[in-house]
Amino acid sequence: MISWPQQLFINGEWTGSQSGRTWSVTNPANGKLLTEVALADASDVDRAVQAARNAFDRGEWPRMDPLLRGRLLYKLAEKIRENLEDLAMTDTLNVGKPIRDTRGFDIPCAADLFESYAGLPDKIAGKCFGTLPDNMTLQIREPLGVIAAIVPWNFPLTNAAIKLAPLLACGNTVVLKPSEVSPLSALMLAKLAHEVGFPPGVINVIHGTGAEAGAALVGHRGVDKITFTGRHQTGAQMLEAAKTGMKGVMLELGGKTPSIVFPDAPLENVVNGVITGIFYNLGQVCVAGSRLLVHESQHDDMMERILAKVKNLRQGDPTDPNIQLGCLATPAHCETVRRCVAQAEQEGARCVLTGKRPTDASDCFYPPTVFDHVTPGMTVAREEVFGPVLSVMTYRDEAEAIRIANDSEFGLMANIWTTDGARALRVARQVKAGRIAINGGGVLRANVPVYGYKLSGIGAELGFEEAVHEYCASKAVLYSFSTEKSPWPE
Repeated sequence: MISWPQQLFINGEWTGSQSGRTWSVTNPANGKLLTEVALADASDVDRAVQAARNAFDRGEWPRMDPLLRGRLLYKLAEKIRENLEDLAMTDTLNVGKPIRDTRGFDIPCAADLFESYAGLPDKIAGKCFGTLPDNMTLQIREPLGVIAAIVPWNFPLTNAAIKLAPLLACGNTVVLKPSEVSPLSALMLAKLAHEVGFPPGVINVIHGTGAEAGAALVGHRGVDKITFTGRHQTGAQMLEAAKTGMKGVMLELGGKTPSIVFPDAPLENVVNGVITGIFYNLGQVCVAGSRLLVHESQHDDMMERILAKVKNLRQGDPTDPNIQLGCLATPAHCETVRRCVAQAEQEGARCVLTGKRPTDASDCFYPPTVFDHVTPGMTVAREEVFGPVLSVMTYRDEAEAIRIANDSEFGLMANIWTTDGARALRVARQVKAGRIAINGGGVLRANVPVYGYKLSGIGAELGFEEAVHEYCASKAVLYSFSTEKSPWPE
């Protein structure tokens, strides 16, 4: 039996909320209560920010020997690995992800991120901008301050690590607000960080709703920067809130990833990539490949192959290691996906595949759904569904494929499938997206930054140089060697 923290983690201590209110955390796969956790309000947010502020302004963390700071990050990575089974089962129970995915990717990835950034602290360096005979100018990189980190529910621990690992490596302190849907692994992470020796106030974890705790956090004058992952509509609210104190903002928002398949691509590999891209985690992924662009000559063959494989995907109890598809995170989100599907049908898209919920399953189970004859103007081709819904479109030539791919307000990622290297790079240069995968290449790595074009975000998630840019302040020092200066205007 897993023992979950139920309180807020502020200044190195577990504490209840000032109001005494709690929040019920449930298992979406069966609707059963997992636990109750303290529910933060503005007063709790203020306590957490003040703790982070004090730890940054007066504490040892930003002034610590960088090697020691990196050592603590490495110890935290090892602690995550030691607790892999409990953390994996926690995220599976909390959001309905298959245990094969949380065990095989989510938790190991979180550990890898902390380990990778453990090597960064002593490598953060400034510059010297040349010298004149009587002076030199230096650029010094310093920790930025208190960071408000707000993450969604689709990859609970992984998203927390994506935020915390780089900002902590740079010497900042943090107030982390996980989604109210999935707070448990973030609270467990705070417990592990405390066990390995992170100083009080460096990591604070509060649990509350976005409307109450989230709004109070991003508007707090003690916060120096907001880093947020989530819906683009909420990102716009973050920009508005950042006016208070002129905070910096880093936003990783939604996507509408196109997968462009050219006639020379090996279809068996393409089909596997397409299915993984849209149905992994039931499409609850910001880079989910929700738009499939197929050359009209290949359409029938491609559809036959995709439908045959999707029909064999196994959906059911997320704790079963043989299951490939779990459930959506909340009944409310499942209803949102249903509305999107209904609207697609009303607008003329042809539903060629859907299914039924597993027997005795909760309302959060939604089957893989495939729409054919989708046009770029349809809502299902333009708005992020964040569910297991694939939209299939055809094109006549390369130019049209690029035009359709770019006909979106989002630009987080794109997939290109071709054996023609020149075409792959040519198309990659023209598609407006921050990350391009060619033939399914690439995995999430700490050293590879993630940018968003258009509504998909501002700033860079991950990366090493990029992390220093996002989470460090830059100070110019103008050093004069001269001992005498003539006063103006002489």
